[in-house]
Amino acid sequence: MENNLVWKNARHSAKDYLIYFLTVSIAFSLVYAFQLLIFSREIMNLHIMSWIVLGTSLVVVLVIGWLIHYMCHFMLGQRGREFGIYMLLGIPNRKIISLFVKENLLMGLGALVAGVGMGTLLYQVLALIVMEVFEATYEITMIFSVKALGVTAIYGILMYGNAMYQIRRELKKLEIADLLQQMEREKKKTKSKKAGVYQCVLSLILGGVGCAGVFKATHAGMNVSYSGWMFMLSLVLVFVNVYGIYSTATHVLTELFLRDHAWKYGKDRLFLLRGLTAKLNSIGKTMGILALLLTLTLTATQLGVLFEQFFSSQLQSVSGFEVGISSTEEHYDFSPWKKQIEDTYGITYEKEYPLYLMEQERSLSEFLQIEGYIEGTPVIAYEDFKELWKALGYEEISLQEDHYLLIGPERIQEKKKEEGVPRLSIQGQSLDIQEVRTEPFDIGNGLNRTGFVTVVDTELARTLPVYHYCLVMETEKKVSLSDGEKLDAMMWEEENKSIDCVITQSLVEGAKSSNVVIFSFALFYLGLIFVCTASAILGVRQLSEASRDRYRYQVIAKLGMKQGHLKKLIRKQVGIYFLFPAILPVVLSIFLSSQVYVLLLNTLISWKRFVFAMGISLGLFLFVYVLYYAATCLGAVNRILDE
Repeated sequence: MENNLVWKNARHSAKDYLIYFLTVSIAFSLVYAFQLLIFSREIMNLHIMSWIVLGTSLVVVLVIGWLIHYMCHFMLGQRGREFGIYMLLGIPNRKIISLFVKENLLMGLGALVAGVGMGTLLYQVLALIVMEVFEATYEITMIFSVKALGVTAIYGILMYGNAMYQIRRELKKLEIADLLQQMEREKKKTKSKKAGVYQCVLSLILGGVGCAGVFKATHAGMNVSYSGWMFMLSLVLVFVNVYGIYSTATHVLTELFLRDHAWKYGKDRLFLLRGLTAKLNSIGKTMGILALLLTLTLTATQLGVLFEQFFSSQLQSVSGFEVGISSTEEHYDFSPWKKQIEDTYGITYEKEYPLYLMEQERSLSEFLQIEGYIEGTPVIAYEDFKELWKALGYEEISLQEDHYLLIGPERIQEKKKEEGVPRLSIQGQSLDIQEVRTEPFDIGNGLNRTGFVTVVDTELARTLPVYHYCLVMETEKKVSLSDGEKLDAMMWEEENKSIDCVITQSLVEGAKSSNVVIFSFALFYLGLIFVCTASAILGVRQLSEASRDRYRYQVIAKLGMKQGHLKKLIRKQVGIYFLFPAILPVVLSIFLSSQVYVLLLNTLISWKRFVFAMGISLGLFLFVYVLYYAATCLGAVNRILDE
């Protein structure tokens, strides 16, 4: 009898809280898929990936554990009268606790089974992406890992075990009257309107102070000793006050909108706003937590795309020839290196050339805000540049008399429009800028190690001291990542002590790809979990209150409102409910991401890339958010208008 009741209630709860059940299933599928990544042979060779996945999975356990505890507590409130009746019928507390815990564990087991199924398919996609990123071979196969399942099950036990332990403690303390009146008490836990307005205004002011602190710390720059502390403290102040604003927002809404009689009685405003404020009155703290989650979600996803754009830009700046080697010794003998590359890959093009240096000439590095590379301006003779440029397949550039070319990061084009590029003076001869180019030319942390390079007349360049002596090669076959690492290791051998850089395209792409995985992979993973968690709570709360909303919709239906208008009204109500907690997080996340861009990346990537990153991240967020909104709308319409 007890087992039948548990099974029946678990099925009923899974149906009533379908969005919650699916969210936990998605979480389990992600955790299982990432554990499959950790334990797969291909990925285990990428050690850094294992630590990334492990760390982000632990964060997911904490977030989903909180979601489970919140939903169990919410379901307990929804079923308070039911459990109170059980007590009146003489059923012991421990039996009621056992029933509730078994129901939730059964739902959790169902979510785990569904998650393992989805996770197996998701793993194929993730593994293919990761192996493509690291340029390794991978064949799609259906896989089942006992280890991955075991770790996922342990995570599930931790999440549900902690939630059930806390719920058991709460249930043991409750009396019949507490259960019967739980929802009424929840409604009464609201501040006075005046106190709520004051707190909301104070939170807005402190949040503004936090934003001002972030802005000031960002524009002070990392060279100022206090800017790092100011940035972090201001960031904490912003996040704390996001919670404060939303937890008391209902009082401000009431004061602003519901007092204006001329405005509130127009169209459907009174009905919709009254419904919104009624809900916010009972879930102010929850709305604050959701707004905080959404702010973290949007900021994380935006930074994920932004860092991906940064590493793509860096890849472009350090790309060029297939193999590049440089030495601090002028006219260094590169013969052993050439022979090794020729024997393994075949050389189709090679050139040795000197890289000169205008010592103490820092006007260009200051203009480009490129610090920490060299003390001076790097120079390539036009004759060498012309041959190298042609070998890379670019259109020939003719150098005008008394001018120089500047090769730099793509941000330089925007910088050129904002400010005039400085003139150069070499051996008393003044040179004007002729053209700025941003094509890949080994200008970053790669072969030239300068961040930029200038091209001047050959005779003029040869009057300067040699900074590096370089060798570049194109090969018949692409140099593998493992061979690139071997060449890099040779640089540290005693006989090669004058070699200061060995770069291959495989090393460049591998470094970029691993960085993309480290930042973007983890941030997107967490962002997806955060947005699913916040959306699930919004959806479940809205659907759970649909039965109470039904009476109000029945009243206006009897007053003559047609069913088509009723459906439109329901969609508006759900839309406002979903839109409200996202407004401030969207604005704040764009502001915070822009400040990170100004602080760390504005000299490295263009504004266009930043705008693109914001568009992609907001689009991905809206895609998931709209899916939850659509599912909630469908469920609300069915529940409210089912009779």
